Amino acid sequence: MKQKVDLSKKEEILDFFKKRMLTTKEAAFYLGLSIITVRRKAGNGEIPSYRPNGKNLYFEISELDEYILSKHRSSVEKSQKVAANLNFKISKKWKI
Repeated sequence: MKQKVDLSKKEEILDFFKKRMLTTKEAAFYLGLSIITVRRKAGNGEIPSYRPNGKNLYFEISELDEYILSKHRSSVEKSQKVAANLNFKISKKWKI
């Protein structure tokens, strides 16, 4: 079942992605995380953030993109090769 998005919502979404800086709520939506998680990660320094007025947190989209790309996971094939290589090293060391 398809739902149509009205024109005002589409414009709102386009404006959202044209912005350079996002609020905490917008950054949470962009990253697919909860607001609390975004605040915690910003506090820990995992996600770069700015507090220009000393009160509200803001996030630059390009830095959020870098954060997303830094969370790269290996493919199954690559993981299997690494595991096979480790098994070979262990068996060689222990002469199995």
